[in-house]
Amino acid sequence: MFQGFTTYSPESDQQQLWTGVRYIPELKYEFEIDSLQSISAYVSANIYGSVQYAGGNSIWEGTVAPYRAWVRYAYENSEVRIGLQKIDFGSSTLLRPLQWFNQIDPRDPLGLTNGVYAALGKYYFKNNANIWFWALYGNEETRGYDILQTVRNHPELGGRLQLPTPKGEIAFSYHHRTAVFDNRWNINDPLFIETPENKYGVDGKWDIGIGIWFEGTYTKTKDPIVLNANSDPLGLTHQALLDVGIDYTIKGVNIVFEHLFTRYGEEINQPQYKGNTSAISFNYPVSFFDNISLMVYQDWTNDGTGVYATYNHDFDIWTGYIMAYYNPTTQISTPYVNNDLNQFTPGFGLRLMATLNH
Repeated sequence: MFQGFTTYSPESDQQQLWTGVRYIPELKYEFEIDSLQSISAYVSANIYGSVQYAGGNSIWEGTVAPYRAWVRYAYENSEVRIGLQKIDFGSSTLLRPLQWFNQIDPRDPLGLTNGVYAALGKYYFKNNANIWFWALYGNEETRGYDILQTVRNHPELGGRLQLPTPKGEIAFSYHHRTAVFDNRWNINDPLFIETPENKYGVDGKWDIGIGIWFEGTYTKTKDPIVLNANSDPLGLTHQALLDVGIDYTIKGVNIVFEHLFTRYGEEINQPQYKGNTSAISFNYPVSFFDNISLMVYQDWTNDGTGVYATYNHDFDIWTGYIMAYYNPTTQISTPYVNNDLNQFTPGFGLRLMATLNH
């Protein structure tokens, strides 16, 4: 996949004009041992370069890094995948509490996300139930709604059980890791604390004429060491997130609405922070080659509003995008998961993008 983009953001002090390219070459291999067994491999790289203009100055940057690198063994209704990979599950689409292992930004039409180094096993039962087990090692960056980073040389373990229900499904997930609060750069008050953390998740989705779903997580950290937006220490050992949503298609327009409840606190029944965020998206295929979409969210707690409008057209071998957006200038009013693979800036922005898949 080849991507080229130009972003204009007049309200940004550092990135008023941002132009760059990204190339993700990929190599696939699959070998069938017999009718029941197969081995496959997938490797891709993230080759990126950009230049940012602001205040008469230019900043150049570039990187070459692995994007995916895994091997998979499949046998009948089971599979094991080992390496740098994307792990994604859950019922929500916009405000996703269960983004434990990725950083997918719903504003990004390409859905790019960094992977994790992991071993993932899955087994699919005949009644459509499935069970997952995973082990991660060598990862340290925050993912999803993480507040703390992960200790790189400590393994992470967890699993997921997904069960069929009438007109839908329900699933239960668990993950354990060792989180770290690293404030050693502060010469006045250096601090380094490793603390166990357990995550519990439950999600379900049903089709009852309209689609309905929910996705909830509860995170318990042993030691109450985190930072708020002002870098003040807070004793927040409990994090609870609950997202509920519906979707419906009327006259060709697909409408998705979600609301996220956020609670942080030293005691689960006495949260020190309460957040409420609503998000709605509209998607309409104008023709076989043209599509328009609109996404709006409102952070009711911090009075932040974001708007994203996209038009894309499919040409013979490439797709063009025109995107206009407004992001709140305060980071606390952004409930979406951010990553270093997109180019959204605070305030108003206009983005032109082209992608080529080969």
